[in-house]
Amino acid sequence: MGPGRLLSILFAVVRGSGEADLIWIDPEGEEISAESDKPYKEKHIDEVSKELEMTLTDPGSGGIFQCKGEFDNGELVIVPIKIRVVQRPTFVTRMDSEKEVIEGSTVDFNCLATGIPPPSIRWLFRNQDLSLLEAGRIIVNNGLLVIENTQPSDAGVYSCEASTEERKEVIFTNITLHVKFTPRIKLLREEMLGTSQIGNPTQVNFTVLANPIPSVFISWRGKVFEGNEIKKVAQDQNNYVYSFEFTPASQEDISNFSITAMNEMGSTVKELPFKQEAPKKGLGIGIILAIVLAILLVVFLVVDTSCYYKRRRGLLMYCRTNVLQKDPPGAMSGSNQKGLSKSEKSTVVNVSGLEA
Repeated sequence: MGPGRLLSILFAVVRGSGEADLIWIDPEGEEISAESDKPYKEKHIDEVSKELEMTLTDPGSGGIFQCKGEFDNGELVIVPIKIRVVQRPTFVTRMDSEKEVIEGSTVDFNCLATGIPPPSIRWLFRNQDLSLLEAGRIIVNNGLLVIENTQPSDAGVYSCEASTEERKEVIFTNITLHVKFTPRIKLLREEMLGTSQIGNPTQVNFTVLANPIPSVFISWRGKVFEGNEIKKVAQDQNNYVYSFEFTPASQEDISNFSITAMNEMGSTVKELPFKQEAPKKGLGIGIILAIVLAILLVVFLVVDTSCYYKRRRGLLMYCRTNVLQKDPPGAMSGSNQKGLSKSEKSTVVNVSGLEA
């Protein structure tokens, strides 16, 4: 129950046969009367019931109260009731809903809450309990939140939550942190930039991260483009996405250009070098013919080699016998043929001079 509220919850009722005298006893053991100067008093309802009313403003005013009933037959009945004072969490001071700091500075938020029992306090950022983070730039000590060396990523909504576990009561308040910083420029799809073809439109997409809102300029070939000449295609908090398109008409137009983003915190310039993109070339006629001739030569050599070993014919055989002056494989040389002729002749026997 909350302090300062009237609580009429306790009744003493006699049921059954017989009569009884009903009295209320406070935690100090004293009887509570209708004229009590304490934050509770007795109220007579009728002959068989009495009520105890309380107006509790101090947690210490709780305790064990007793209802005593003494019957005519001498029986004494005592019913103890434990009263504990609780208070819903409330914030002691009201914090500003927004706060703005400069990048690199230190900022702190002090969230104070009271309640019975004392509430637990935690800080949340993007649904994350900051007290669970490892030691670093962000420090949480009960209701005190300190952020050192603030960065653009620290910007956003912080929630202070006060809760009592016993009664599942939760209250919270939000504060938005804004971090002011010099613009950052980031090119989108950098691996695809840096080339252009004469006569073809070239588009450059880039993001500027800044707070406050930046002014953006593009310098190219002595010209400065700004305003509607640079299209802002998207925005998400401190992120601004821009698109710029140009068409080089000559080789001189394919040159470097620079992006400038500035706000009250400073300015940033990013240079983007361009070069002419080499036209895509296919296979020339000469290369195609060379590939075809190479394929035909391989096929011819395979067929001719087969003929050389199997049929003793073909270009390789011709070159062996006529150009290299070598005998075909398996044929006898000329000297071997002459020796063979002589040996054949020596086997002939002239028997004409023999006597009979």
